[in-house]
Amino acid sequence: MKKIILCDSCGAINRIDIARLGSHGAVCGKCSKDLDTSAKVQSITFDKLEKIINHAQLPVVVDAYADWCGPCKMYGPLFNEVAQELWNKAEFYKIDTEKNPMISVKFGIRGIPTTLFFKNKQLINSQSGVMQKTDLGNTINYLSN
Repeated sequence: MKKIILCDSCGAINRIDIARLGSHGAVCGKCSKDLDTSAKVQSITFDKLEKIINHAQLPVVVDAYADWCGPCKMYGPLFNEVAQELWNKAEFYKIDTEKNPMISVKFGIRGIPTTLFFKNKQLINSQSGVMQKTDLGNTINYLSN
């Protein structure tokens, strides 16, 4: 399986074998800059999300949020923690619904935070509100099998 790594320099989508993620020397296929292969949640745009969904081999989990949202601020650290623990089972991203309103239109987001789960280029599940850590982890584990 390959994991998607976005280039911090040019934004290009790179796919790297999960077994090679710990090794040093991964470079962007577009700009040749070093890639950050650490387990982290990246903020993306709606356009980038559509590209990621189409290229991902692992399930894609997206935290749709807004900067002003109190529950979103509470959920962010929990989402990041699960991403750190399950980085090899899914792709984790955040998308600001205020800056990317098309995500709400396309996926019917009516409240935030909303967690979107994609697998095989399809939206599999959408959960509004703050998810509990165990529920989020269980859903990711289910989708990765």
